[in-house]
Amino acid sequence: MSARGKIKIDAEYCKSCGYCIEHCPKKVIVLGKVYNQAGYYPAEFSSGECTGCAICALVCPEACIEVWRE
Repeated sequence: MSARGKIKIDAEYCKSCGYCIEHCPKKVIVLGKVYNQAGYYPAEFSSGECTGCAICALVCPEACIEVWRE
C-alpha cells in the first residue's frame, strides 16, 4: 500500500511561479482561477493520487506549501 498525502498551499503567499506544478511527479497541483490579494493566481491541490513525497514543498521559494502523509 502506497503512502497517501495531503497538501495545503497558503494562497496569499503563493506567487504562481509554477515550480511545484513542474516538479510534482503525480501532477496533482494546478494554478487556481481566482487571484490572491497580491494579484497572483495561486497554486491549488487538485484531486489526484498525492504520495506525500513533499517535492513541491522543497522547491517552493515562498515556503507556502505544507505536506502531510496519512
